[in-house]
Amino acid sequence: MSQGRLTTLIVVFLVTLGGLWGYIVAADLSPRLGLDLQGGVSANLLPAEGQGEIDEEILDQTVATIRERVDALGVAEPDIARQGDTIQVQLPGVADQEQAREIIGRTAQLQFRQVVEELPPDPGLLSDTASELAGATCDERSDLSIPDPDEEVVLCLRGTDADGNDLPRDQWFRLRLGPVEVSGADLTDAQAVLQPQTLGEVWQTNLEFNSEGAAAFAEITGNLACLQGPQRQLAIVLDNIVEQAPPVAQDVACGVGIGGGTAVVQATSEDDARDLAIVLKAGALPIQLDFGTFQTISPTLGRDSLDAGLLAGLIGLVLVAVYLVLLYRGMGAAAVLELILFGATVFGLIIALGEWIGFTLTLAGIAGVIVSIGIAADSSIIYRERYRDEVRAGRTIRTAADHAFDKAFRTNLTGNTVSFLAAVVLYLLAVGPVRGFAFTLGLSTLVDTLLFATFTRGLFGLVARNPKLVDAPLMGLRSGVTSEQLAAATAGGRRRRKGGRKKGRK
Repeated sequence: MSQGRLTTLIVVFLVTLGGLWGYIVAADLSPRLGLDLQGGVSANLLPAEGQGEIDEEILDQTVATIRERVDALGVAEPDIARQGDTIQVQLPGVADQEQAREIIGRTAQLQFRQVVEELPPDPGLLSDTASELAGATCDERSDLSIPDPDEEVVLCLRGTDADGNDLPRDQWFRLRLGPVEVSGADLTDAQAVLQPQTLGEVWQTNLEFNSEGAAAFAEITGNLACLQGPQRQLAIVLDNIVEQAPPVAQDVACGVGIGGGTAVVQATSEDDARDLAIVLKAGALPIQLDFGTFQTISPTLGRDSLDAGLLAGLIGLVLVAVYLVLLYRGMGAAAVLELILFGATVFGLIIALGEWIGFTLTLAGIAGVIVSIGIAADSSIIYRERYRDEVRAGRTIRTAADHAFDKAFRTNLTGNTVSFLAAVVLYLLAVGPVRGFAFTLGLSTLVDTLLFATFTRGLFGLVARNPKLVDAPLMGLRSGVTSEQLAAATAGGRRRRKGGRKKGRK
């Protein structure tokens, strides 16, 4: 490869790395730290015994409900996921442990309230009563505390787009609601069903109440049937959010209401009908959750873990650097520079990926990076040993550097491919912090391969083409080679050059 191409490889790598860190500095980014590094709350929730078989949809709804509550806490980057019947909740940075426990463990609250007024978006157009109750806008308010069931409240109606996807909270609008008319405890069942005897596919959600709930529901729907406009709506409220506010049908008689302990809520699609049924069942029949584990990790412990991990990495890097310099002299110093750039690239990508895909750095992830330092050092050692073998075999410094790269890169690619595949498999099969280890290990092997093919090759190739550096004892390009081997290499180089000249004359 020509000197110009070798220089281009180095420039491309350095410009790319500079661009990455320029973006990080400009965006003022920092690595996203996991629970074990910044402290917080970790809890495993299990369905309480005696509830029979828990439906998958109910568990999913429970996860969604907990996530909404955690969002109301203002926790940055919470991790809430199901593992079988267990719900794992990790809240990095949470300081109020008791509040977190209360929010996570509280059962859902389902209420049916009459819609008194739809509040206009402009605060200046609010009525006097609504102004006293309105409070913060939907994107600012907290839904943590359950209001008194006997009082009027202003709550937000969940907004959805034409495809049924939730809209951002700042696009929801507020409703003034009357006292609780029917509680979720009076609802016994909710099912999404295809409406019978209709043309086309029309879905609805069927509700069933106990005797007390049936009487209350007939009374409120009878009262609403006498009204028109927004006040004819009955809001379905779950955890202080109005899930829907369907109006009472026009054929319901005023003062009579919907009797029989059943009711129907028309849906726009099958998904709407099922989602509402899940919401109602989660509110009316909330699963009782027990804390399997509830751990608090102090910020001090997390910081200590981070400091210990960084110190371990620094010590490992220094030991490797000392070893490389003692073994290869100037070539070893170049290898140390490669390791520094390797660390800068991996750490920069960890920061950027935290912003782009939400990657969170954990203590296990740091372990993966530290292990990868050994992988990167292996690549440098393989190249330099191959180079010595080529010199011993009679090649000149320059040709030895080029031939050594071809052989060393194949070895590097094979080894890193195996490591990368192992990391991928581990990432797919593992759970929890182990995935962080697998992710950083796989990322590091990719970086090592790219660094080896660009910067390492370019740097070593340029050094081998510089006569002053080649002859400098501190560079160590001739160390580890006996005088006989060096003489053979010199003679070999002369013969090849002489042979080349003769061939040129012919």
